[in-house]
Amino acid sequence: MPFFSVIIPAHERPDLLLEAVDSVVKQTYPDFEVLVVYNDKNVLPRSTFVDPRIRTFEGRTHNRSAARNVGIKEAKGLYLCFLDDDDVYHPDLLKSFYDTLQRIGFPTDGVVRTGLLHCLPDHQVVAGAVFKEEVHDSAIKFVLQNMTGVVSCCIPVKLAQSIAFDERFQYWEDTHFLLRILYGNQLVQMPNHFYHYRYHQNMGSLEVGDLKAQCDANLAAINDYYQNHVSEWSGFVPPKIFRRLMAEKRLMYAIRAAKAKNKELARNLFSQSLKDAWVASSWKEYLSFLIAYLKG
Repeated sequence: MPFFSVIIPAHERPDLLLEAVDSVVKQTYPDFEVLVVYNDKNVLPRSTFVDPRIRTFEGRTHNRSAARNVGIKEAKGLYLCFLDDDDVYHPDLLKSFYDTLQRIGFPTDGVVRTGLLHCLPDHQVVAGAVFKEEVHDSAIKFVLQNMTGVVSCCIPVKLAQSIAFDERFQYWEDTHFLLRILYGNQLVQMPNHFYHYRYHQNMGSLEVGDLKAQCDANLAAINDYYQNHVSEWSGFVPPKIFRRLMAEKRLMYAIRAAKAKNKELARNLFSQSLKDAWVASSWKEYLSFLIAYLKG
């Protein structure tokens, strides 16, 4: 039985997928398995992966949540990690997870997290937020206010299997999952930033597609957590945090719509964002919207 199971949903990006898998194979802690779940058309033959620790599966639908659930169900390890097919691990990530888990007694009711290292197209790197209880009050509040990512976390397999991803959601689905995981369970933050979150022109979160549908899908997942999991957040954050979150999401898609020269959608989303909440800390985003809208 491997100690770690690393789940990678594959998304028709073969070159990036090979880099992602290679970053796991080269880990300094060797006791792991890799579960590659093909989320759509398989563009790599199974013979590509010769390491016996790598297993491949077909996803049921073009759905990230469903693909991750396949991996969760098939995992043989004790602890679960996630990796997107366009990102990479630092070589010492799994060792760092193991050392931290050993230090805190190999808990079955907690999540260990590394920081995200945002790797930008211009070769700049920016360290993402890290959880500090004295600053953020609770893990629930931290996840709602910061880009956290389930990919930055190590979760006991049995805990993940008891929750699973909600397959209705393809956007905000990892935050929805992580918030439910963290209810009643601890979050232990490591001081490093060993998950390399890479920005590039083919990343799924930047696809133009149907921007309104994408925005609505984000809001649906947020609203579901807000309305149907009240007992899990009411003791940790005020309701207004959700209005702010929805305002930020609408503003983000308003900027994308403006850049895509869809002025009507950009204007509607921006107006709805302002109705949700005025977020003073988003002044740069407000400025970005105005510039993009006027250029369009």
